[in-house]
Amino acid sequence: MKHLTYQISSSCRPVVRKKAALCLLRLYRKNPDVVNIDGWSDRMAQLLDERDLGVLTSVMSLFVSLVSNNAEAYWNCLPKCVRILERMARNQDIPQEYTYYGIPSPWLQVKAMRALQYFPTIEDPSARRALFEVLQRILMGTDVVKNVNKNNASHAVLFEALALVMHLDAEKEMMSQCVALLGKFIAVREPNIRYLGLENMSRMLLVTDVQDIIKRHQAQIITSLKDPDISIRRRALDLLYGMCDVTNAKEIVEELLQV
Repeated sequence: MKHLTYQISSSCRPVVRKKAALCLLRLYRKNPDVVNIDGWSDRMAQLLDERDLGVLTSVMSLFVSLVSNNAEAYWNCLPKCVRILERMARNQDIPQEYTYYGIPSPWLQVKAMRALQYFPTIEDPSARRALFEVLQRILMGTDVVKNVNKNNASHAVLFEALALVMHLDAEKEMMSQCVALLGKFIAVREPNIRYLGLENMSRMLLVTDVQDIIKRHQAQIITSLKDPDISIRRRALDLLYGMCDVTNAKEIVEELLQV
């Protein structure tokens, strides 16, 4: 452990630090006791200030694993995750080699947002405001394009952002924006995107006061019941089941009887 700690220090070459962080991650997954929480909280906060994106991505993988088991021990790292997302999504302060189809380090953005979902709702006003600004930028900047690789990367970031928006219990206006964006997704021709749109809309049903917003897309969801892809039909059926109530039960049941 002491040797690995030394290898992750800033005095080592980036490639050595990357490998040391990933090696520690493997050890931690085998035996969580190898990491002393009391000693690693401050150390992780320092590591999340890393400027080399290769090292930072490896460190973030380790961090996600650590907070998944004990988020309370790493509260001091939460503002660092927000700053990383600001750097990626707002400032786009990254080298060209870490830009994938115009998207700043999507794999690092996804890991940072996933780590934040292990913490309880953020109460600090400045951190919360900064995070919502980043999430708003992601929502506004994501669309469906013809390039499959770009779609995969941008949508990976988007769907993780949607999960974080739900976790943070965002204001209704942002929730409406999320549902509207998913409504566009379930109307495109690409089946994978339609499936992901329906799946994430089903998750949003769990959020208070969002069901009425989702009902605005009921016609398009019903159309998905006739999709050639059975997985899309099943996902549409799950969504309709979740959003069905006294206001729309008659219409939904009539459509189901015709399928």
